[in-house]
Amino acid sequence: MKKGILLPIFSLPSKYGIGDFGYEAFEFIDILRENKIEYWEILPINESGRYPYSPISYYALNKNYISLDKRKEMGLIDTPIQKENTSKVKYDNFKERYYKEAFIKFRPNDDFINFSLNSKIDEYAQYMSDKYKEDKEYYIFIQYILDKQWNELKSYANKNGVKIIGDMPIYPSYNSCEVSYYSKYYDLNNGKMEYVSGASPDYFNSEGQKWGHPLYNFKKMEEDNFKYLIDRYKEFLYRYDIVRIDHFRAFDSYYKIPIDKSAKEGFYEEGPGEKFFDELFKYTNSSKFIVEDLGDIRKETELLRDKYNFTRMKILQYTLNLDECCDEYNDIENMVIYPGNHDNNTIVGWYNSLSNYKKKNLEVFLRKNDCYDEKINVAIIRYCLKSVAKLMIVTVQDILGLDENSRINLPGHEYEDNWAFKLKDFDSLKSNIKVLN
Repeated sequence: MKKGILLPIFSLPSKYGIGDFGYEAFEFIDILRENKIEYWEILPINESGRYPYSPISYYALNKNYISLDKRKEMGLIDTPIQKENTSKVKYDNFKERYYKEAFIKFRPNDDFINFSLNSKIDEYAQYMSDKYKEDKEYYIFIQYILDKQWNELKSYANKNGVKIIGDMPIYPSYNSCEVSYYSKYYDLNNGKMEYVSGASPDYFNSEGQKWGHPLYNFKKMEEDNFKYLIDRYKEFLYRYDIVRIDHFRAFDSYYKIPIDKSAKEGFYEEGPGEKFFDELFKYTNSSKFIVEDLGDIRKETELLRDKYNFTRMKILQYTLNLDECCDEYNDIENMVIYPGNHDNNTIVGWYNSLSNYKKKNLEVFLRKNDCYDEKINVAIIRYCLKSVAKLMIVTVQDILGLDENSRINLPGHEYEDNWAFKLKDFDSLKSNIKVLN
């Protein structure tokens, strides 16, 4: 079994309030290499503001991830002020002043001019310029720096035997250059949303989830063989080694919620299914993807997944039946197993939420499988390591044994700590990562 760690870029240690493409990211790759861990799952890094699954652009990267230290090295900024090092991300545009300072000092070169010819980046820059009344070239400059820093980081990872797993968010934000420039591919009425994205009630949230994104007009996309979506997939395959397809269910059937109704009042409509993937696989193959086949899925979703031999996902927190002391999911090799991922509680937090009866049954189950340990996170990781799945991915929080206060996201809730978990340093990780060996 191969192993990976899930750690968002924003969760990396940082002197500037939020993790970025700087030296801490390179140090994390060194830690992975030293411990023979071959995959790093990073969640979406597209421009999105605070909510990574609501991108403004599928081609522009998140401006928060520029490394100020690397800008200083190039002489584009003076020594930046350091912020208090905490375990929570600060979304406060602290770095913006330094971006503007660097932009003033920057002198365009041929490399920058060639980069600026990218039509998708030009669209994004124009959209941002119109919205915030800044020089369009300023936004191209930011993306140029991000592109250079990201490519340097990914190259370093690959040279050190680490592959990057990036996420493809299913829908963009309504207020995005995607919808602004390509509105014909969205389900809109005179530019307005009548229906929005979400999920039906399931084990993530018994009330369902109302995400609020615009839905796709798949019939319009089909007219030009899904070029709009396929171009996006080509971009992601260039950016990452493996692409995790968020909310795979929507390609089979997607949930449609009237904009003025609750998530429970939504309904399903047919997705593009085989028509889209037959076009996509003219350019690539399914070995490059992991599909999020979680939540309320139907048999047709499974058939679509299996027809193309996609790698599926398993979340152990959902497959353990603690009434009968068994794991209900029959492991197969073409799968990624997670104790829990970014939408779950941590293992310790999950364990704390169990009744005493279920805690005792979990102990019985772990002892039966020779995985018991006084540290529940260690025991669960040991169990996952015994799976026949080809890959196990563990969150940093579960390696460290952190509780529910350190989870990444609470789906369907406006929770102030969503997308805010951050490491202060790597000291604890270095001493605890041996649990994966």
